[in-house]
Amino acid sequence: MSKDKDYIRLIHDRRWLRLRRQRLTLHPVCEMCEKEGRVTAAVEVHHIVPVETGLTYRQKAELMFSPSNVMALCHECHVRVHTEMGRSGKAATKRINALKICEFEKKFLT
Repeated sequence: MSKDKDYIRLIHDRRWLRLRRQRLTLHPVCEMCEKEGRVTAAVEVHHIVPVETGLTYRQKAELMFSPSNVMALCHECHVRVHTEMGRSGKAATKRINALKICEFEKKFLT
């Protein structure tokens, strides 16, 4: 789970809980497993574009609540996606934070 305070606030919002429930209802089978010809129950909802990439609270909220930015996954696929994205571990967190600082500087300080 993210340490981003905005993300933590948004993930507990009723709108997210409703979107999550809707996605799992519409897609009860893991979308990645289904593409690979397997049938596995979807138990998690993954944000395709990470919410934390938003620079402002508003941008993060748009990413959080966008139905086109989520997919239903089984736990194994969700872990695999995050590992492939390089979003697991301390090194990944440091790299992501450095990128966010660069984006912030470009947007607001230049």
